[in-house]
Amino acid sequence: MSLHRTKATIIGLIEANRANEWVVTEKLGNALKQRNNTRPSRASRFPFRIIERINPLEIIVGMYMLHCAIYDLLFGHDHFFVYLLLQAGAFFTMGFGQVGTFVPD
Repeated sequence: MSLHRTKATIIGLIEANRANEWVVTEKLGNALKQRNNTRPSRASRFPFRIIERINPLEIIVGMYMLHCAIYDLLFGHDHFFVYLLLQAGAFFTMGFGQVGTFVPD
């Protein structure tokens, strides 16, 4: 979430065209009712669902945090790597789409 806030702050500061975009969560109340009427086949939906959940920016930041944690573990004399490893894990979790709302079929 902090990555999205930082990105939004930078976009707002440079007054880009995307400065007024907002992320809106989807309400699932009517989605479950409408889902029963339009049910795509499971075979055609499977590969696209995984690809849609991957967020490359979060994965890149997670890789950078992991690199910093390993560097601090090998060459640092403090214990910052613990915090950095936890942050890298959080970014990887968000980057691979493991957090979100699960809607049963």
